[in-house]
Amino acid sequence: MPSFDPLPSRPLVTESLAIRVTGLNPHAAVTLRLCNRSPDGVVFASEATFIADENGTVDLTQQAPVSGDYNGINAMGLFWSRRPAESKAAAACALSPNPLTVTLTATSSGSELLVASIERSFVSENVQSRDVRSDGLVGKLFEPKEAGTHPAVLVVGGSGGGLYWSQDMAGLLASQGYVAFALAYFGMEGLPRTLNQIPLEYFGKALAWLSGQPQVIEDRIGAVGYSRGGELALLLGASYPQIRAVVAYAPSGILWPAFPSTGYSAWTQGGKDIPFASTLTYEQWDEALAQGRARPDSLDWYLIPLQDKKLAERATIAVEKISGPIMMISGKDDKLWPASDLAEFAVQRLKVKCFKNAVHHLAYAGAGHSLGWPNAPTTVTRFKHSVSGEDLDLGGSPKETAHACQDSWLQMLEFLNRSLSGNSRENA
Repeated sequence: MPSFDPLPSRPLVTESLAIRVTGLNPHAAVTLRLCNRSPDGVVFASEATFIADENGTVDLTQQAPVSGDYNGINAMGLFWSRRPAESKAAAACALSPNPLTVTLTATSSGSELLVASIERSFVSENVQSRDVRSDGLVGKLFEPKEAGTHPAVLVVGGSGGGLYWSQDMAGLLASQGYVAFALAYFGMEGLPRTLNQIPLEYFGKALAWLSGQPQVIEDRIGAVGYSRGGELALLLGASYPQIRAVVAYAPSGILWPAFPSTGYSAWTQGGKDIPFASTLTYEQWDEALAQGRARPDSLDWYLIPLQDKKLAERATIAVEKISGPIMMISGKDDKLWPASDLAEFAVQRLKVKCFKNAVHHLAYAGAGHSLGWPNAPTTVTRFKHSVSGEDLDLGGSPKETAHACQDSWLQMLEFLNRSLSGNSRENA
């Protein structure tokens, strides 16, 4: 009788699974469908059809589908190629369910052969968590249950606000042995409503609180951020020497204004706005297009103002002040903002300033803005922003963005391990 090979019990969402169907008729066509329901009720699904080998086996680690939502041999292709069944479904800035349950179905000749439920987790069973509401801080702390002390990471999300992205990332990093503090800085009760004039002192307080936790090795703290949080992670590293490593996803080495725009900075220090750059206005953009200074369908409205060297210098993060190695991860087809170009402002500044620590910029061709852990759906590129209400484009092809997430995840974990374990090679 057909059967699925056993799968691990509640694996982490980052783990690759060996999906294998045995007991099929030799050379039979079998369609595998994977689906789950998002927190807002939208069904995400993918499917692919395979031809069983002479032994009646379909093995996704060894075989490419003959048709379906992805091509080529890709063990987790059914996972990242899931797309919303409703064409108008928007990517919501909501927390992921934990565990995340997906249903895997095998059909052949119109008949259902097998159904399996797979639970996947953002937090391993060896991690404990608790909400943090202390001295004005809003977040969630994840820490290994194992006794002893551990390196720590402060994790911050982007313009979606709340604990979107940061909570999932923190749970996954804690599952790798870190004390991980997902910190909200707007968009939750007790915090500013939007990304507008957020005091850096709030993050200094969070770092002090984190370093004071009994399980934390206080001189082994890193910062991890995404999008505007990637910009923030670089800024925090440049502002607080206790941060010994920075990981910035889809980041900017340039500081930008509040979002949605208020005319003020996103960040303040000592009660004053930190200088920032601004994009072209619609009128300036039309003029630049008419004059041939801007490329149609580009993100030059970010880059043209930065041709003013004085403005760029004023708004560039002083990344040379970061007290440890830096990793930036970007997609070259990011349509939300030109993350690869904006990260290069940091890279070039570090070269000019003769930065002594290691610098890595992983820039992936064809990848978009949706970066982070592997095996999440990468098919939704257009969405309505949960804060501004704007219709935005994340960019990238699903396959290349999925590759970027998979490849960078392994390199990022190695980077954090080297940087926060005390291994001197990364800091040389």
